[in-house]
Amino acid sequence: MFLSFLSFSEQTCEDKMIQNKIQLVFFLAGILSKASCDLDRIVLIEEQKTWREAQSYCREKYTDLVTVQSDEDRAKLKEAADAVSFTSVAWIGFYRDVWHLSYQNTPISYEKWDLSQPDIPDTNEACGVVNNKGLWSDKDCTALDFFFCQTDTQDTLQNKFQHIKQSMNWHDAQLYCRTHYVDLAAITNDTENMHIANILFVNGYFDNWFGLHKNPWIPWLWSDNSSVLLSSVKWESGQPNVNGIKDCVKASTEGLMADDSCSTPLPFYCREHRRIQRVRFTVKSDGDLDESAVMEAIEKKMKQILSDQDMEITSSIKWSVQPDGKIFQQQKTQENTQETPCEELGPMKR
Repeated sequence: MFLSFLSFSEQTCEDKMIQNKIQLVFFLAGILSKASCDLDRIVLIEEQKTWREAQSYCREKYTDLVTVQSDEDRAKLKEAADAVSFTSVAWIGFYRDVWHLSYQNTPISYEKWDLSQPDIPDTNEACGVVNNKGLWSDKDCTALDFFFCQTDTQDTLQNKFQHIKQSMNWHDAQLYCRTHYVDLAAITNDTENMHIANILFVNGYFDNWFGLHKNPWIPWLWSDNSSVLLSSVKWESGQPNVNGIKDCVKASTEGLMADDSCSTPLPFYCREHRRIQRVRFTVKSDGDLDESAVMEAIEKKMKQILSDQDMEITSSIKWSVQPDGKIFQQQKTQENTQETPCEELGPMKR
């Protein structure tokens, strides 16, 4: 939250000294919500990250990956790119979580695909196998294969996973595991993956089912949960491509979108949301006004209020600069208190 102080006035008496006490005649805690506005801007991060890494970075440092589904959004995207002479493509917040683990229907956060995998078109259902080298592939769910179940015992990997040497299709294997154990195995890290791969290698098997499953009917989503307006998004010619694992979206500087593998390292666009609270108040002084002293006193009081309210969001205080370069103006008549739109705010001074 950015707190912006817009209009100030002063009253002075020429025959008094500045060291006389300055009295602030406003109740800050009550004025904080007097006028506010919300502003959004797009920030281009040129450091290359996977889509998931970019999403985490934007959520930690800003608000989220950017949503781009209007001409205004595309104009802001181009403005952010032009500001740093960027001409390539970068991640935005459009994606599909098509691959899930059977256990609790969890989107995968760990993956170990073999070269050129997965390769079944996104329009078809597919299920996952892991091979004796720890690499994953997609497969028609109706194929028959052995499989791994997950138990409710988590003390050791040997007890957590059970290798079932019965040939079943993926859905029958899922039903078997849910009936006799917990679910099909959920592989979530390198340690678990290599443990299962070693079991296959030792027993002379190539690959078996685990809990990986692709739902081709999952729709496109925005990372910040904005409503999707498919008629308003603009794809590059021939996009989206329905082959394989291209379930995350990048955009050109013009805002034209194309899908790509979520594991591809790319620059990315973050959205920053700022709330500006604007306060107008009067300062009375019985001497020449020392702007620095008044500003310091007000900033100290504001920080105290924010601290007392346990504000966890980042905040800063800025002052509106008047046309003559000053912060404060002498009040001669009742000032117009009409709110100033965010886009009309003048220069600001910390």
